[in-house]
Amino acid sequence: MEKNMKKILMIGILTVIFGLASLCVKSIIEERVSMSDATQLEIAESWSESQNFMAPMLCVPVCEEGRTVPYKCMYIMPDQLNIDANVASETLHRGIFDASVYRSRITAKGIYNLKDSVTSTYDAELKKNVVYDWSRVQVVVGISDYNGIEEGMMMTLKDKKVELDHHYNNFGNQQMKAVLGDGQVAICGFVDLSDMKNRELPFSMTTEIKGAGELFFAPIARDSKITIHGNCPDPSFIGHSLPSSREVKDDGFTATWKVYGLNRGFDEQIFYTKGNTQIAPDPVGARLLVRGGQYTQTDRALKYAFLVILLALGAVFVGEMSVGSEINTLNYLLIGVAQVLFYLMLLSFAEWIGFGWAYLVSAVLILGLIAIYLKAIVKDQKTVVSISLFMLLVDVFIYALLSIADMALLVGSLGLFFILGVAMYFSLRIQFQIKSVGAPSQIINKE
Repeated sequence: MEKNMKKILMIGILTVIFGLASLCVKSIIEERVSMSDATQLEIAESWSESQNFMAPMLCVPVCEEGRTVPYKCMYIMPDQLNIDANVASETLHRGIFDASVYRSRITAKGIYNLKDSVTSTYDAELKKNVVYDWSRVQVVVGISDYNGIEEGMMMTLKDKKVELDHHYNNFGNQQMKAVLGDGQVAICGFVDLSDMKNRELPFSMTTEIKGAGELFFAPIARDSKITIHGNCPDPSFIGHSLPSSREVKDDGFTATWKVYGLNRGFDEQIFYTKGNTQIAPDPVGARLLVRGGQYTQTDRALKYAFLVILLALGAVFVGEMSVGSEINTLNYLLIGVAQVLFYLMLLSFAEWIGFGWAYLVSAVLILGLIAIYLKAIVKDQKTVVSISLFMLLVDVFIYALLSIADMALLVGSLGLFFILGVAMYFSLRIQFQIKSVGAPSQIINKE
């Protein structure tokens, strides 16, 4: 009995040691992740970075009476805006590292309300009359990275065609920018709306942009509806608000945001800008992920390392008790090393063949090695097969937990409950065997 308790204590100590050793693999994962992030950044710089798209608004120059250089600008937001974006995600490879990028086909439709538009007014600040120049209106679209524009932006204002092919400079004043935030740029086109005043002005536009990682849209209208369709199976919805409706399937997703004037981040429909004023509505959008990234999956697998090592050494101990063969500390030590090596092999293979196949190859190699080693020690094929099958079931159980992320906690808790019950059952059997061995010796002593 005392000998068995010492061995159980030894198994506990070895489990802690090898569990801590598995953390070394975690540090390797962190290093590889940093290298992968650097590769993602390099690819994004040459492809296009994350995009923050702001649908078109109108910029009307306001000039002092008798002058042509604008004193300030009037920006008109749409009353209604409907954006539909079809996003095709893809994975680029550089060496063994992956980068998630996308192409998006964007269609924007809406209405400007020009019913209250004016041609001149008195400016109290200047103490002079000012004129609104509707013949030189700019249509302005905000975007994060203009390198991501794959085709020209063509816009239709009722029956007028406008091509947005200029960098926005606010009529020569670089300090006056209407953009989403720091690091943003704007694209514009000029249009004459002199004959469009005092009415509702419908518009539509299409464009195709590319980016990496994230895609945002700015709900600048009084009533905005933004819909994103994508083939990414693992989107993460981010921004000021979550989608009003969403549907995520294995082959893609659809998400729709409905943002109204009261919760878009500003109240006004018309802005007068001077100096370095910025229009910065709260954006909504999605982060497009690479499903089951090998580093994320391997890191999750490492969280179960203590449990897997403990169950493996415990199974060997039960097998030792059942056959009566002596398995010494060195044997337990090498089996524990093999379990830690499994995670290093898993990380190594995952970079080349993907996590699923890497898990299968690593499990087969490690379980095969342990089975051959145990066969040479205990000389009992039935016991070796039983131990190997138990280890295999543990590996299958862990892989199942990694595959069902949403229910991993529930399934894991039930699995641990079952394992605890099995451990209790075998502990009773071991205790029974000890008593049955002790009984004859007591009888012999009495005789």
